[in-house]
Amino acid sequence: AMSDFKKNQGSKNSPKKRKTPDNRTKKGKTVGGAPRKYTKSKTEHQKQNEIDPIPGNQEWGGLARKGVLRVRHDDLKALEEQNESRSEEIPEIIDPEIEILREARAKRKEERLQRQNELRAEARAALERANNRAKKRPKQAKSKKQLKRKPLSKRRNTNQDLQARLRKSVGVAEAKKAFKKLSDTQSSFDQERFDDAQRKINPLLKKLDNISEIQELHGLIQYRLGNYETAAFAIEKFRTLANSTERHPVLMDCYRSEERWEDVAYLWSELADVSPSAEIVTEGRIVYSGAYADQGDLQSAVRLLEKGWKLPSRPLEHHLRRAYALADLYDRAGMATKARALFSWIVESAGTYVDAKERLKQLM
Repeated sequence: AMSDFKKNQGSKNSPKKRKTPDNRTKKGKTVGGAPRKYTKSKTEHQKQNEIDPIPGNQEWGGLARKGVLRVRHDDLKALEEQNESRSEEIPEIIDPEIEILREARAKRKEERLQRQNELRAEARAALERANNRAKKRPKQAKSKKQLKRKPLSKRRNTNQDLQARLRKSVGVAEAKKAFKKLSDTQSSFDQERFDDAQRKINPLLKKLDNISEIQELHGLIQYRLGNYETAAFAIEKFRTLANSTERHPVLMDCYRSEERWEDVAYLWSELADVSPSAEIVTEGRIVYSGAYADQGDLQSAVRLLEKGWKLPSRPLEHHLRRAYALADLYDRAGMATKARALFSWIVESAGTYVDAKERLKQLM
């Protein structure tokens, strides 16, 4: 009973503890709310704001602040890409002298390719003409006399500026028109539209027959049209005006078709003496050997092509041309073993060069 009385007294008379609101502090301590392990002083909080890599309000949630960070990262990336694109748009400053050298190299390369294509076309035409002569022509009792021509000067022709020579001949305005007309003619010739090229060059021949480039192109057009006498006349003019042996193989082939053997021999000696380039000399040698073959002297033709010949380690176009012509002469002269070996080398070196594979099969 005594114990029950004490319990009742304690429950009724004991003073109730007063609750402190959550937003009140007691003795500098936070009362109420979730327990915290530590508190940050104002100085520490400011330092954290300074080094915090995530932008945004510190009172935002972590997800929101990460979203702000992502947006900021994308903005920075976009800005970097924009700066890079601007730097790429800055035009490259090119040295004018370097640009001139580049253009000169490109022009020389284009001229080499054009010359190579011309040589191939001329070689095909000569080969077709030689193959069409199945029967040997009887030797004429009297050979045609050699044409009279002045020997070439040993002094080089230094006036190579075509436009300057055109201006000197017809004036500035007409020179521009003539130069454009000549360029159009050359384009038609390169596309093998020979009739069109001849039509375009006719007005130039009337006004500017003293320009070597016009006579040269006219001669090549006539040669490709099969008009060998007219072609020879034009290229003879080119030879004199330009003081050049560059078109001697074509001129020799024109005289070969007319059976002017003495003219062929004279031009070959002139070409061999000047030796402008290996390619041109090789073409002249092939034409000269073909002239011997046309006269029925296959042994002399073979000796001329064999002289100084050896298989090159890196064959170029003129090497293949000479090898094919020599193999053809071997075949025609009855030297089947030599012809087979040379045609085989051509096939190994250049694959489908002309009809070398077919010729090799015929000899097997």
